[in-house]
Amino acid sequence: MKVVKKCLKDNNGQKKIFGIDYTDNEQIKVLIYLFIGGTAALIEWGCFYGLNHWLLINYLLATALAFAFSTLCHYVLGNIFVFNSGARYERKKELSLVFLVSTIGLLFNLLLMGLFVGFFAWNAMAAKVAASAIVVVWNYLSRKKWIF
Repeated sequence: MKVVKKCLKDNNGQKKIFGIDYTDNEQIKVLIYLFIGGTAALIEWGCFYGLNHWLLINYLLATALAFAFSTLCHYVLGNIFVFNSGARYERKKELSLVFLVSTIGLLFNLLLMGLFVGFFAWNAMAAKVAASAIVVVWNYLSRKKWIF
């Protein structure tokens, strides 16, 4: 991860991609965040599908496991490309806050999955995609406002 961070930052600590400094450009950061979120969503959906359909794990447990793995991937990529890790809080506190926000996001995800699959009888994969789309808003706003 340090090698990737070094390639994306110059000696002044500015974030650059394709030679363009986007350290203070919120529009580019949001676009990159959405790309990273999309990547994390694909990871989450792939994990969910594999756990639920191939390993026959209950959809709620599969949701929690897939969410946890994709959150880890999202955290690493978000720190490299979007947020300034350690800028507001020391890393231990920052990581604790990320896990708190992610746990709340997971609870939203599980609630939505329970409603969509259990109450409305949606297909589990369609419910997973819909729940993820809703929870991504929580994730971005809470990380931006309270953590980074």
